[in-house]
Amino acid sequence: MAQAFAQTGRLFRFSLKKDWLKIFLWLLGAAFFVFVGVFAFVEVYGDPAEREAMAFAMQNPAMEALFGRAVGENNYTIGAMYTHMMTIMTFVLLAIMSILLVVRNTRSEEEDGILELIQAQPTGRVAHTTAAILLLVTTNILVLIISAGVLLAFGDSSMALEGALLTGTIYAGIGIFFGAVTLVTAQLSSNARGAMMLAFGVLGLSYVIRIIGDGSMPFLSWFSPLGLLYNTEPFVNNYWYPVFISLGISLLLIALALYLKQKRDMGSGLLPDRDGKRHASAFLKTPAGFVLDLIKTPLIVWTASMALLGISYGSVIGDVDSLLEGNDVVSQIIAGQEGISMSEQFMAMILGVLGIISSIPAVQFLYRIHGEEKKGRLDKLIAGTHSRYVILGTFFILSALIAVFMQLVTSLTFGGAAVVMDFDVDFVDVLLAGMGYVPAIFVMIGLGTLLLGWLPKLTSLAWLYLGFVFVNLYFGELFDFPEWLSNLSAFHYVPEIPIEDWSWTVFLSLTGAAIILSVIGFIGFRRRDIN
Repeated sequence: MAQAFAQTGRLFRFSLKKDWLKIFLWLLGAAFFVFVGVFAFVEVYGDPAEREAMAFAMQNPAMEALFGRAVGENNYTIGAMYTHMMTIMTFVLLAIMSILLVVRNTRSEEEDGILELIQAQPTGRVAHTTAAILLLVTTNILVLIISAGVLLAFGDSSMALEGALLTGTIYAGIGIFFGAVTLVTAQLSSNARGAMMLAFGVLGLSYVIRIIGDGSMPFLSWFSPLGLLYNTEPFVNNYWYPVFISLGISLLLIALALYLKQKRDMGSGLLPDRDGKRHASAFLKTPAGFVLDLIKTPLIVWTASMALLGISYGSVIGDVDSLLEGNDVVSQIIAGQEGISMSEQFMAMILGVLGIISSIPAVQFLYRIHGEEKKGRLDKLIAGTHSRYVILGTFFILSALIAVFMQLVTSLTFGGAAVVMDFDVDFVDVLLAGMGYVPAIFVMIGLGTLLLGWLPKLTSLAWLYLGFVFVNLYFGELFDFPEWLSNLSAFHYVPEIPIEDWSWTVFLSLTGAAIILSVIGFIGFRRRDIN
């Protein structure tokens, strides 16, 4: 037994040294996410009457699907509101973090041949996996500490110590649970992509089960890890026993993963690989077919997610006037203007936020070429008959098409939900407002291309810029950002339809800026060395 775990501590320190920056950025993002939620609720909903109205509005199927069933609605304090509206979204964020962390430190390293080098040294058979488990647990304990600290520092009197500790604990618990699930899927699949998709499949199934449970069959919520830990109800009832159930299941999954690790051969999975086609199709042999094959599964997931967001917001847009009218802080956030309904102003801001979210898959899919480069596969493509311009251009064009497609999905589902609910919303205005953000997303793609071409080690700067764009859009008016700072955001120039009129000048100017950034990026990609 001791030999099986030999050198675990050293491998853990190696993993920590290797991934400290990624872990730091994830922790920073999680802390910011928690801070934004608690700060917004404390500042915006200080009036109990406004919280009561919000509690009533949130009790509809669309909001329950997105946020979960209402908790503490009879005494809707800031703490109860935070638990209700932030818990599920934070769960999903931390589950994704843990899935990516575990895949990177288990299956990906095995697939890249790193594990073979490690196993050639005097290390235990499960030491590498155990080091990944320690990294997972350490990261999520830090999430616990940071989240509880932020809640206590910026919350109000309704957010007591026990509730803050319980909130941090369930955040850590959900991360450990889905990390444990990923440890098992890493043994079942023979590659990192399969392990990741299986883990995300479990996350998606958990989300669906929770929706059904919260909507009509409450007992089903207990069979979803999301629903199970949501039922702890921090700041309302502070139930601790679901935490122990979740941790118990996580320990069983970790033990199962360690057992399965010893039963399989390196480089293989316990589930048989599906036989591929004997001959590649004509389309798959093209650069476009190759790229689409790489991104088809996450593209389906992103499409479903954006549709769900569009439906969720579109189905409540008609109730915004009665909920937010007279709230000075909300008026500051959405730059309230006299003579224009609150629902129209809120719709303009939400469509901007959805446009920012649509930027994520567009840039993410563009950056798949960087992933292929880091894994040493891009040079094989370049050594073939296609030029660098063709290869990068394929990723670039598909990324741009995906940006347009995602905006169409969100606009159509948002407008369609509003029309079905018989709200006074012009469907054409929704479509124009959504598509108006496409050039701004093109600027994001252009920035990503520029970084790929000249600064491939700094591609994460695109995500930092996107974070700034979100803060500027959401809090620029509230914090009274100077004009020069707001002007740095491409999304700042997009007209907020229906408040403002469509502008071809802005559309063409942003598109032109995106083209210039992209051309510079293409030149850099052509000139620089691969890897």
